[in-house]
Amino acid sequence: ISVKRCLVVPIFLLTACFPYFKQIEKDKQTFLDRFPNAHMYYESGGRRMHYVRAGQGRDLIVFVHGSPGSWDAFARFLMNESLLSRARVISFDRPGFGESGNGTAELSLERQAALIAEGVRLEQSGPAVRPGRIQPVSTGRVILVGHSFGGPVIARMAMDRPLSYHALVFVAASVDPDLETVHWYQKAGNTGVVRFFMPAMLDVTNQEILPLRSELLAMIPLWQNIKSRSYVIQGGRDDLVPPGNADFLEKNLRQVPLTVVRDPAMDHFVPWAHPDLIEAALLDALAH
Repeated sequence: ISVKRCLVVPIFLLTACFPYFKQIEKDKQTFLDRFPNAHMYYESGGRRMHYVRAGQGRDLIVFVHGSPGSWDAFARFLMNESLLSRARVISFDRPGFGESGNGTAELSLERQAALIAEGVRLEQSGPAVRPGRIQPVSTGRVILVGHSFGGPVIARMAMDRPLSYHALVFVAASVDPDLETVHWYQKAGNTGVVRFFMPAMLDVTNQEILPLRSELLAMIPLWQNIKSRSYVIQGGRDDLVPPGNADFLEKNLRQVPLTVVRDPAMDHFVPWAHPDLIEAALLDALAH
């Protein structure tokens, strides 16, 4: 989720910016009732990282949420039988969110990518550590899905490890540095007084969004490193991530098989309003 316009307003206005809280909570509880032992933890880079998993297939689908957010943004996909019958499905808490060091931001996309990549490596090769249990798993293909801020994270993962990932799915992804702007209220949100009163989730969001443009600029020469089949899903009515980000991806992913889905009537909240588009991309990636 990207809430640049909601950073310094009361929390009840945040609910208005993001209308899917109840759906996510319901999906989360349903998932945990079905998979009570889904929580997985590992140590990397001085952090304790967390993700959840479902399914037993060799191939692996990895979800990376936006800002703010947590693993449960993708709870419905973790229960999707079409996916679970073909792959293991996992969803991370990115650094600073949920159970991955909530409140402690990681400003470097390179380090965020490395932290999640380590979890993917462990999940691929085993042993993967469950509380009180060790479960070895088999190596297969890996597909990364990134929504909003998760988009540049999966891009950086594929740039730094070009042969590690079979496919990438960019969903309303914030990847074009020229379309990133820092507003006055984001700067105000970085002052000591405001940070003291701001919820940890929103503080981490602001902290990682402020340097995003410079992080994306540093990635410009690395786009040519990506070797993975890619999918781009973008709405024309996205008020949080400009639709021009899809143009940027088309320009910078010309070296790989690329599928672009544009819907002029679609907004930013694709994982909840249009999950079928993500499912279709994943099933196509698994078929190739």
